[in-house]
Amino acid sequence: MVKITASITVALLAAFLLASNSNGKAARAYPVDAIREEIGATQIKVMTFNIWIGGGAVDFAKVIDAIKISGADVVGLQEAEGTAPKIAALLGWAYADERLQIISKYPMIQPGDGAGLYTYVQLSPGQVFAMSNIHLPSDPYGPYQINEGADLKTVLKSEEDTRMPVINKFLPTWKRLLAHKIPLVITGDFNSPSYLDWIKSTVGLRPAMKFPVAWPASKSIADLGMVDTYRVIHKDPKKVPGITWTLGYPYPRIDPKEVVDRIDFIWVPTGTKVSGSGIVGPTGGPDVEFGVLPFPSDHLGVVSTFNFDPVEPPPYIATNSNRYEQGDPITVAYHGPLGDADSVAIVKVGDDPLTQAVTSTPPQEAGFFGQMRMGSGNLSPGKYEVALISKDKVVQRSAFWVVTRGAFPTVGTDKSSYSSGSPIQISWKNSFGRKFDWVGIFSTKSTDIYYTQSSFHYTDATVDGSCTVTSSDTGGALPAGEYEVRLMNDDGYVVLTAQKFSVHSKG
Repeated sequence: MVKITASITVALLAAFLLASNSNGKAARAYPVDAIREEIGATQIKVMTFNIWIGGGAVDFAKVIDAIKISGADVVGLQEAEGTAPKIAALLGWAYADERLQIISKYPMIQPGDGAGLYTYVQLSPGQVFAMSNIHLPSDPYGPYQINEGADLKTVLKSEEDTRMPVINKFLPTWKRLLAHKIPLVITGDFNSPSYLDWIKSTVGLRPAMKFPVAWPASKSIADLGMVDTYRVIHKDPKKVPGITWTLGYPYPRIDPKEVVDRIDFIWVPTGTKVSGSGIVGPTGGPDVEFGVLPFPSDHLGVVSTFNFDPVEPPPYIATNSNRYEQGDPITVAYHGPLGDADSVAIVKVGDDPLTQAVTSTPPQEAGFFGQMRMGSGNLSPGKYEVALISKDKVVQRSAFWVVTRGAFPTVGTDKSSYSSGSPIQISWKNSFGRKFDWVGIFSTKSTDIYYTQSSFHYTDATVDGSCTVTSSDTGGALPAGEYEVRLMNDDGYVVLTAQKFSVHSKG
């Protein structure tokens, strides 16, 4: 490759020895010739909100009202069905990360090691906190199982088999972020109660609460050194249950036998100053602090206020999307460790950025933090990486895909017919690269698409990818019959594309 290098201008370099921030503290330099303000402790309001199959089941405008009345600065959405950018725009916010269903008043940067697991929220250039947003599998639902007579051992095994595999994908990343003292927020619909609520004193509080349960999903996050912000403020689950699912479809239309609970959470590290946490729900509903009628979802939102001291992150490279159509500009954000020795290169995935770059350029006039635009018109369809290079060493890579103009997703299986119990390999191409797009197997005997899938796998923000479905994923061997694999839209039940296959009896 022909490598282009250039010095990066740092506007205040000459004033380095005299620099100070508004608090009179010397501005920390990283490296020695970069100057930035540390903004210090900053109040943030974060909301988690499952908006219910795209937000249009009741009144889409009320989704916007609910977020506005909460006062949130950043929102982790679930079941967005591709509406995250629209919601952000209607709020007047510039930032929506469809990969994670997070919308924000502040810029978001998903670094190369984010892998669809977290993003940085940038409160000021070079000053960030990290945020993850999750939606755990819904079925089988533990409180239903207990209400129907299941014992503790059965329920805990179900939790370990159903929800913990998803949590376990995140745990190493969360541990790493916390080890590096990077402030972390975790939002989400857990589809599982809190271990803080199902305790001896609450047994009998609701019909399903027949015995204490240390629900593994919430307990595993607490074990990292995180706290449930709602329970920091509302400590007694008997006095303030804080039910988030459900108070109605819409409120107050609810089956009298429905099992309700608190399953939507916001977590922050132990020691974080949490000054408030409240429920966003139907006006007049139990424990509702921020009321809206008609309320637009079957889940109530949670909004928490806390103080974070944002930090300077490690060096990173990040694209603003992981899917580009040929000709789209690629916006690349970076934190370069050395400035005048740094460059950015695009390579085919796995190639050496030092010798096999498709294109290369230095960051230009934006200091050690900034963004640049690169072209995709010379890139053939496929998977690529943008790499940050410093002193002839690759600091970080961030993967993305280029697809043909107008490319639409496809899905398929590796065979057209399987014997019952055989593993089924599903692959997808040209998908929209959102973490919560998912593939499922459905029987063609039923026209009902809601909650009738035999298997469920998120695509985990990949544009081209695959997964293998086994009997354990389908609750036993699929019986002989005709089936369809479907690629579903962004945590919802809109079918993007499908392909039929059959299953026959062994022998």
